[in-house]
Amino acid sequence: MFDETDKYRVISHQLGSSLTDKYQLRLWGAHLKSQIRRKKVSNRSAVFGGAGFIGTNLVYQLIEDGQQVFNFDNLSGLGNLLNIAELMQQSRHSFARCDISNPEEIRQALLMAAADTIYFCITPKNPEEESSLENFRTFFETVKEWRNGMADTKLHKIVVVVSEHYKLLGTYGKMYAGLLKLLDGYASDGLPISSLLVPPAFGPFQQPDSPISMIIYRAIEGETIPVVNPEEKVSDLVYVKDVVDAIVLVEKNGKIGGHYHLTGPASSMSNFEAADVICESLNEALPPPVGRYQALIEEVATSPVASDISKDESTLTVLGLQNKTSLGEGLKETVSWYLNNPRWYNQSRTRFFYLWQNPETVLKIA
Repeated sequence: MFDETDKYRVISHQLGSSLTDKYQLRLWGAHLKSQIRRKKVSNRSAVFGGAGFIGTNLVYQLIEDGQQVFNFDNLSGLGNLLNIAELMQQSRHSFARCDISNPEEIRQALLMAAADTIYFCITPKNPEEESSLENFRTFFETVKEWRNGMADTKLHKIVVVVSEHYKLLGTYGKMYAGLLKLLDGYASDGLPISSLLVPPAFGPFQQPDSPISMIIYRAIEGETIPVVNPEEKVSDLVYVKDVVDAIVLVEKNGKIGGHYHLTGPASSMSNFEAADVICESLNEALPPPVGRYQALIEEVATSPVASDISKDESTLTVLGLQNKTSLGEGLKETVSWYLNNPRWYNQSRTRFFYLWQNPETVLKIA
């Protein structure tokens, strides 16, 4: 009797006799192997943007949940291979570079993963540009063609995660409206798409490209800590673990064609008080040579920034959204993570030296 491996060899031989294109043969071989592996693992997830901040945290959670994760990232911008370095030897994690502007690379990724669920954790870097959604269109058009050509695909959900970035707040509205129209079109074409919009997030694996991570980096390095508009209440801000929980919730319970919003927990904390929580956590865990970290705080006045997208979390609450992490607790857990991961921090500090040394590029300081 033939087992699955024998079947693969026979079919591969038959294909080889009719296909002279070695590249095409490799694609078929990868697909057939993936079908064999599917019988052993029930939950297969493909994460695009899985070496970025939110994508990395999602990948770790999916693996902890027992899923087989195929991680794709082109490692440009803030995508960081160091984020997933400890996963490289895990049997439930596979990584490959993939550029979502390249249809052929997308097809290879889809064949490799043969995923039940696709998580798309990429947000345009320049949302104000007219061409900001071109790569999205390329990606979903390729997914649609691949799915239509694969009668045995088990893909049942695509979760698109749109994350606002602090520095670009106020510039996402037009892009987001265009994205929803784009996603609705592909949902009408049969793609099982849901989306989740999240406000600026903070937490483990974040580079110094936002106010919270910037404060932590500069405090640890003994540099002045710029706190923008110190008396202003902390704007919509969410701990990344809550973002991951919401993503998983949308995958599990979200409706096809549904668009969901996550907001930060209610907080009366001011920007100065948030900085004080970070400094106090550092005082306890990593006492400075002299004085306290609060002495490094430098108050900076600048124009307030706010989202130009109105969010309604009620539909997400109906899905079963649990209580979110309080801002104070999230800040403490974030500081603890940075201190408990010195190898990651030291390499990140070196790679992103320009960011934490030039806070004006991150905080919109005039």
